[in-house]
Amino acid sequence: MSQTAPGMSPAVGSRPERKPYGWLVFLALGGLVALSGPAVAAVSPFLDALLWSGLQGAATLAVLFGIRRYRLGRLRSWRLIGLGIVTAWLANTVGWSLGWIWLKSQTLLTVYQVGTLVGYALLLTALILMSARVGASRWTGLLDSGIITVGVAMPFWTFVIDPAIDLGVHSGSDLTYALITPFVDLIVMGMVARLLFDSGRPPWLLLLAASFAAIFVADGAYLLDQAAGSAQTSAVATIGWLAWSVLIGAAALHPSVARSAELRAVPTADRSRVTLFLALALISPLVSSLGRPFVDTESQPHDDMAIMAWTVVLAVLLVLRLNTVARLAETRAADLDRHADQLTLQTRQLSAALHTQEMLQRSLAHRAFHDPLTGLANRTLLGEALQQALSAPAVAGEPAPETPPALLLLDLDGFKDVNDTLGHPIGDDLLTQVAHRLRALCEPGLTLARLGGDEFALLLPATSAQVAVELAHTIVERLRAPYRLGEHEIYLTTSVGVLAETEISTPAEALRDADLALYAAKAAGKNQITLFTPELRSARLEHSRLIAGLRQALAREELAVRYQPVVELDSGRIVAVETLLRWQPGDSRPIPPDVFIPLAEESGLIVPIGTWVLERACADAARWHARHGLSVTVNISGRQLRDPGFAETVLAALERHRLPARALVLEITESMLLATTPAETERVIGVLQGLRAHGVRIALDDFGTGYSSLAYLRILPVDIVKIDRSFTTAPSAADHAQARAFTKAIVELSASLRLGTIVEGVETREQAVVLHQVGCTLAQGYLFSPPATARQIDNLLETTPWENVA
Repeated sequence: MSQTAPGMSPAVGSRPERKPYGWLVFLALGGLVALSGPAVAAVSPFLDALLWSGLQGAATLAVLFGIRRYRLGRLRSWRLIGLGIVTAWLANTVGWSLGWIWLKSQTLLTVYQVGTLVGYALLLTALILMSARVGASRWTGLLDSGIITVGVAMPFWTFVIDPAIDLGVHSGSDLTYALITPFVDLIVMGMVARLLFDSGRPPWLLLLAASFAAIFVADGAYLLDQAAGSAQTSAVATIGWLAWSVLIGAAALHPSVARSAELRAVPTADRSRVTLFLALALISPLVSSLGRPFVDTESQPHDDMAIMAWTVVLAVLLVLRLNTVARLAETRAADLDRHADQLTLQTRQLSAALHTQEMLQRSLAHRAFHDPLTGLANRTLLGEALQQALSAPAVAGEPAPETPPALLLLDLDGFKDVNDTLGHPIGDDLLTQVAHRLRALCEPGLTLARLGGDEFALLLPATSAQVAVELAHTIVERLRAPYRLGEHEIYLTTSVGVLAETEISTPAEALRDADLALYAAKAAGKNQITLFTPELRSARLEHSRLIAGLRQALAREELAVRYQPVVELDSGRIVAVETLLRWQPGDSRPIPPDVFIPLAEESGLIVPIGTWVLERACADAARWHARHGLSVTVNISGRQLRDPGFAETVLAALERHRLPARALVLEITESMLLATTPAETERVIGVLQGLRAHGVRIALDDFGTGYSSLAYLRILPVDIVKIDRSFTTAPSAADHAQARAFTKAIVELSASLRLGTIVEGVETREQAVVLHQVGCTLAQGYLFSPPATARQIDNLLETTPWENVA
């Protein structure tokens, strides 16, 4: 595991390394203090105790600092190491230094011994957790650690433990504690050796292994000291114990410990593992047997039994380990057999697949050029047929025919309603029947295609416009006949765009022009046939040009708002203004609202433009309302009402410009509701009711021109009815009398429903007098003022009110 290179980001989870060599400084200074341990012990036991407590305390702080600095607390193994080092330090400080050296308390000495063993147990548990993350399995790891432990323990028994026991028996010393710690050390060394063998040996792990090696040597030397009855601890034991604290602290401070969470098995050659185990199996028993006479002068009966027991344990562990290897080999062999069977099966399957490949290729080719539902040609095949019809004469070297190919585009009127009401399966069956009827009309040499949805195309090579139109009429009549689909009887009409006797150069151009004719047929009321003319292309280009210009109109400041006063007929006072939108392109004459407003609706630009108009109207109306109590009317389109954030936009504008909600009137038309579904109409009415709840008033424009106005007066949340100008500009006396009667009826109806009324289009004083006589109180029109700028409205508000029309 490599450290972070200079100049690179530190490891994930570690903090920036300001002193990358702090561990080395700690190791060097701590090592010097450890080496001075025997000399300090010779001077005074109290100084020795102070040295031990201080150095081990510094190591404890180093471990805790490293755990915090490198965020190792999230790892259970490092939490146990921290707890183990703290336990060992407390046991040494309280039990040894204070309890034994200073107070000579046998109880505290026992506390020291127990605390030290608990610390060892915690460290051993931490190593087991680390070992669990390395290797094939936890069982395999324990076996490897056991083999290494037993292989090392056998000579250690012969040269250290057994002589110590013999000496201890003769001297009568209590060797319990001194004998336990080396056995724990042996297990720890086995775990450490296995970790080093399989983990790639990162620097922090090498330092940790060195710390446990130092304490292993120290405990062994201490065991011999106790067995020999020595009152002094040898220098080897003292330096080893102190070095353990220093090395474990350096391991926690090393920068590479930041990646200890990423400790994983590093692949090692099985040959090296087998070599190690073979060496332990052969050398350990041999060394133990040959070396025992040199260290054991008084042979005991249990000595040979111990060597035999260690050898048996080692052999058992090796057999178990070989068993795991054998099982792994069997598993791999079984996997290879299964893989071979799979290869055989795959070979047979491949042979069968090759047999069907040509059929699949043909099927894919057919699907690539045909509609999957109807089996007709698709857009791609139609394009190729168009290209062939345009280029075939030139390729053949023959003169081009005088009549170019004709193209018919068909669109089923109302097909979406079938899908929405009866479901897509019924819609698919309907398309299949339409395709069947169209196919029956096609002669050889014609290309019939479905372009998608409910749109079809028919290519007729070298066909006159008259023939193409006649065929279109035949198609319309044939498709008009009812369709029987289960228990449903469906009626459809068809719109057809015809491109004929027109020079075309590319398939894309032909499809574009035919689509223009189809668009014109649908715009003419559907169930129509339209023959393409160049004027359609010009009109479409102008349509596109206007939409493109409208997209830039706001940014270029070409849009402007005008206001037309609403006058109270009794006093001539201005009580409200209606906001009107104007478009003046910089390089051409003004575009009438009845031209660009539908384009804005169609393109969706009406939403941002409507928001801009609302903001301007609220900004201007804020001062008019504050000074004169005026309200402002803003026309709202159906597209704006259907926008999910419309209500929030209105309320935000009122709050931004501090305009009371009562001073704003939103003007709608019934046509915008007729163009929606019942569910959408209900949702729009809910939006209007929500705005009225905040105080915003609603006006219904062009009242009296729609066939359902009375019904909408009953269900719409309306406050004001605006009577259309057609009731004030009747062309004849008879019409005028009738218009007056209708106006009076509307005024009385509105009064009974507690609705205000405003008459539009008042241009003469006579009209104003008549309206006043029938009960109208508010009116607007050129009699009072044409649409004016905000500054002009300011001037009008300062002038003398109009004369009473009564």
